Amino acid sequence: MDLSIIIATSNRAQYLAKALDALSQLNTSFHDIEILVADNGSTDATSTICEMYGNIFPHFRHLFDPRPGQLVGWHTALHEAKSDILAFIDDDVRPTPGWANAVSEIFKDPDIGIATGRIIPEFERKPPAWQSDMVLENEWGVWSALWGMLDFGDKIKSIPADFVWGSNFLIRRNAMIDAGGFHPGGMPKHLFHFTGDGDVGVGRIVEQFGYKVLYHPGAVVAHELPAARNSSPSEIRRWIFGEGLVTSYVLMRRLAAAHPDFLPEELIALVDETINPDEIANIGRGYLKSDSKIPSELQQLFNTCGAEGFNLHQEHFKNDGQFREWVLRPNYLDIDACYTHPDLVPAKR
Repeated sequence: MDLSIIIATSNRAQYLAKALDALSQLNTSFHDIEILVADNGSTDATSTICEMYGNIFPHFRHLFDPRPGQLVGWHTALHEAKSDILAFIDDDVRPTPGWANAVSEIFKDPDIGIATGRIIPEFERKPPAWQSDMVLENEWGVWSALWGMLDFGDKIKSIPADFVWGSNFLIRRNAMIDAGGFHPGGMPKHLFHFTGDGDVGVGRIVEQFGYKVLYHPGAVVAHELPAARNSSPSEIRRWIFGEGLVTSYVLMRRLAAAHPDFLPEELIALVDETINPDEIANIGRGYLKSDSKIPSELQQLFNTCGAEGFNLHQEHFKNDGQFREWVLRPNYLDIDACYTHPDLVPAKR
């Protein structure tokens, strides 16, 4: 196989169908391309959608595992994929017709370990004006964490791995394995504290190992954004709260690496001297323009939700030994080995 395209999904059949339809319109032969749908316990029409598209694509597999979390889908598919080039996309993105050809072009350079391309938002409804304060510019181009938007221009260029996101995540298999695979990603609401730095975490490790990181303007995906995601305060709260969880997750792993002689439960004592209250209070503000004038209701969310997420993660780390093991695992490649916490094991029926 020349390319393995992987979509992790859970009870989002309507989005999955659009993603698979977009893949069917790629300007390429599917003789050496496989598509793997990694299904985390869907109970909707996902299996029906997969059965239908399994009759369209010559190499298509529906992988089912009811254990919660994007990590399960990612790594189940990673172990099953037959290509040395892996493309992880979200179920709410639609690759454009030239996307696969651009992916192939990227990895002709053996020094490229990880890559991405344009991610263009498609809004169901025009977003509120204040969200322009979350469209940021840097030396490479424009981006928005809230929208999952990335546009670094019309030229192929090297970029930091921090901008290689799961909606358009392109990687060599050996780079992925060398880096230890993904860290925990999206989780159901009641297990949100098990979230980690997912795609960005593995990207940073790949970059540290000396692999080149590339942006290719031809590897374009459209990212569907429903109205609720852009205008609902609850969605903004969830997003900022999640940034707090991730901040704590990354911090504890860094403390463990820096202090290998400490027991995991002793690491909590180092937190106050490592991160100050102002940093915790400002979680998420790095995704806002410095002169932002967001509405007061949302200002309050930025003032509180990041710290709430950080503190919740800290409480679990302090009081739950099995949670500490989850956070500090060297890698998560062996799903059976790391899915041992009682909260992560589906109840037997």
